[in-house]
Amino acid sequence: MNASKARRVAIEILDELEELLDRKGIMIPSEDREGREEEACIYGTEYYELEDAITHVPQRQVVFRH
Repeated sequence: MNASKARRVAIEILDELEELLDRKGIMIPSEDREGREEEACIYGTEYYELEDAITHVPQRQVVFRH
């Protein structure tokens, strides 16, 4: 899987996770939060760290298969 597709898949996974967290009323703490009502359940640095980690999962899987 190329990096662009892996990033799109990561964003889709995060969207699903966000919906679940929202339904459960769970907000992941973040120092980036400003207290605005429209802030997502996963916000700021935490969001981008997860996005990067999920993006790299398919790439690691390809390496392990060789």
